[in-house]
Amino acid sequence: MGIRFIFHGGTRETKANGSVRQIGIAHNSAFYAAARNVEKDYRLLNLSDDIKLIKISTSASMVAQINTVKPNAVKSFDVLSHGTPYSLNFSVKENENCGLVTGLVAKGMLSIYYSSWEDGFYKFSSDSRYVSNINFSVFTEDARIQIHGCNTAKGNIPGDTLAETFSKELYEAGKTRAYVIGHTDKSNPNIKGKKTTIAQQDYRHGKRVIIHNANIIKTTNQKGYLAHQDILKLLPEVSK
Repeated sequence: MGIRFIFHGGTRETKANGSVRQIGIAHNSAFYAAARNVEKDYRLLNLSDDIKLIKISTSASMVAQINTVKPNAVKSFDVLSHGTPYSLNFSVKENENCGLVTGLVAKGMLSIYYSSWEDGFYKFSSDSRYVSNINFSVFTEDARIQIHGCNTAKGNIPGDTLAETFSKELYEAGKTRAYVIGHTDKSNPNIKGKKTTIAQQDYRHGKRVIIHNANIIKTTNQKGYLAHQDILKLLPEVSK
């Protein structure tokens, strides 16, 4: 038995004036439907696993929930939200990002990138967190982190991507058989194309990479669940 975290949502659902932001509700609905499909696959693997399906509020809350777990307990961590090569983007207030980011330099770059004359300076709130704020001792030695948002494993860019950062933190915490799955480009929930129903929505398609200690060990276009045991066979031997 182990713990599996599946966090979903994070898109702002209200406008600055308090009215409903329909696009935010629609995006969070897609993330939830896709999260349910991830949950179904994990249920098939082990019915005794404690699967925690949690709607995202802020990264501060997400990190706090992870860090309360005892060491070596978390088998997998999935996040279904908007992303960039350096961040998971969550928002509660307009022009504020309360998401997860790789580091201080990336935070500065993203703040500049998302600034505009119309919206003003796009800032990270006090509820944002760095990947390094996560206590990686809670993960099992062969844990899986799966990031379903856009571009979180995008190649040929300055610095480490979000997926690479997660993979390094896992390895440095002694989780030498752990790995990260991320998208190299934009992701979308239409796994069956235009015929995809709401219940079928799933971001596990398109070009994805599997990363171990910042190294890509496999590139795939396979749809759906990527078998854990098959991935473990690809990992390099690590001397103890």
